[in-house]
Amino acid sequence: MLQPLKEFKVGRPQVFAGLMLLGFLAQALWVAGGRKFSSLELQYIESGKPQRPGQEYRVTSPMTSWVAVLPYRVASQTAGDAMSQAQFVPKPWMARLPFVVFGVWLGAAIWWVARRLFDDAGGYVALGLYCTSPAMVMIAGNVGPEMILAWSSFGLIYTAIGVAHTLYAPPRKWLPRIVLLGLSIGFALSTALWAFTLALLALAFMLYLAPGRRRAALVVWLTASAVGLAVFAAFTWVTRGWTLGPHNLLAPKVSSKLLQTLNFVFADGYLPVNSYLFVLIFIAALTAYGSWARARYFGNTAPLITGFAAVLLFSFVRAIYLWNATLGLSFVFLFIGGVAADLLETGFGRGVSRILTAALVLRAALALLALSRWIRVPA
Repeated sequence: MLQPLKEFKVGRPQVFAGLMLLGFLAQALWVAGGRKFSSLELQYIESGKPQRPGQEYRVTSPMTSWVAVLPYRVASQTAGDAMSQAQFVPKPWMARLPFVVFGVWLGAAIWWVARRLFDDAGGYVALGLYCTSPAMVMIAGNVGPEMILAWSSFGLIYTAIGVAHTLYAPPRKWLPRIVLLGLSIGFALSTALWAFTLALLALAFMLYLAPGRRRAALVVWLTASAVGLAVFAAFTWVTRGWTLGPHNLLAPKVSSKLLQTLNFVFADGYLPVNSYLFVLIFIAALTAYGSWARARYFGNTAPLITGFAAVLLFSFVRAIYLWNATLGLSFVFLFIGGVAADLLETGFGRGVSRILTAALVLRAALALLALSRWIRVPA
């Protein structure tokens, strides 16, 4: 076993997970380099550049704008005075590379959380679902807020849960986790202001997990929120603020269409057959969760609640140009991984393992077919 760092070990599970993430990276780069820029992507890129007087954009996501213009800044600094941000036109894959990096980062986070909660088996299932998800590959190979928000919201929820578990430790151990939670809140708010609703959900989890330390949980959350607001203010100042104004970004609109967003699991496949395969996997996991008391514990319940809550909450605000279905998928992958890990420990484990392996292989093949067709569709 390799051990490059004292507290980080690289063994067979890490190597296998790394190979899976390399597969995701290859898909994301393929998608990123195979499509022309859409008008919305160009809006995000241009909104991160120095604005001319009177210039306005319909997009509003300071962190997305800041990340989207990173390749231009790096190129202009590398080329010196001979090339400016305005003159540099990168290849599509180069402009989308930061979002690909966030996609790989999110996959690594899902693996890390799932493995800590459900051991190797749950980690493999959750990461396998993520790496064969056309929807997640699409947003990783696209300039937009979806991938950054999926990454930051996942980190926000599970950092808060981790912080809650350490509230019984001495206060000197809280500081690093408070800073990490604050950064997660700040990144989420800087991507979409409505993400404060997820911060409230994180607080609810903290209060639930620390019944004897709820006052401490509130203090920690408020301190982390102050750090988050500082990060949010920094991004807002650097990118010259929100072009649509905070009122539009905080004005929920209730309609009958909100309930339609709860079928977001169908959004995981670009082809209908791919969607139906994932829905069958999800229904099987949900059936096991509902009918088997062993599977109904906080580790499985929290991602299930969060997945649906994240999609529903962001459906209230129409001023955000966001494919909100992808916000819940990471949590659903984790939920399925947890239920699968429980099933694999039963007498039916061998049969469940074979079914899951076949499903993931078929899902990977269908994902490649779906992505190849999506690339050919005009942006």
